Amino acid sequence: DIRQYERIQLFIHAEAPEIDVTQLGNYDMSLFVRFGSDYKSNYYEYEVPLTVTPHGSYDSNSSAAASIVWPQENMIDIPLSKLTNIKVKRNTLRNSNAEGVTNTTIYSEYDEETPKNRISIVGSPSIGQIKVMMIGVRNNSASSKSATVWVNEMRLLGFNNKSGWAAQGNLNIKLSDI
Repeated sequence: DIRQYERIQLFIHAEAPEIDVTQLGNYDMSLFVRFGSDYKSNYYEYEVPLTVTPHGSYDSNSSAAASIVWPQENMIDIPLSKLTNIKVKRNTLRNSNAEGVTNTTIYSEYDEETPKNRISIVGSPSIGQIKVMMIGVRNNSASSKSATVWVNEMRLLGFNNKSGWAAQGNLNIKLSDI
């Protein structure tokens, strides 16, 4: 149950092999994160086209080198409200009988803040009932590609620790009181 958090983050690195016979370029591959109650019928998916890091040696103590190895364009940083918003949007379109919009087909939109990234939904997933998570790589080109892809530090941010309230009641009654 991740409803008490505001965002999910994940850092991503992609590079071509040293001898790159497939000529891997930026955006030839995408990384996706899929999570929901199952992998096929009820899930959210967030997809990022990958920027390729050039080969070389990088200073692990340098923030400039870190931004080359872990480019900002490859970072997933999603407010969880975007997931619930796309579900509401899809359901509104489905209820107004929009053509091709159903719970069983993939409904996708591009992220307004990062327009190359895509958010998708299938079925009726809930961020309160996530049981599975899949990280995968898609080939966006028409030919075979080879790459090394790393993912690092998946984390939830913005824990909501506002206090709420609760109540408990107790009633004792005897038949003679009635």
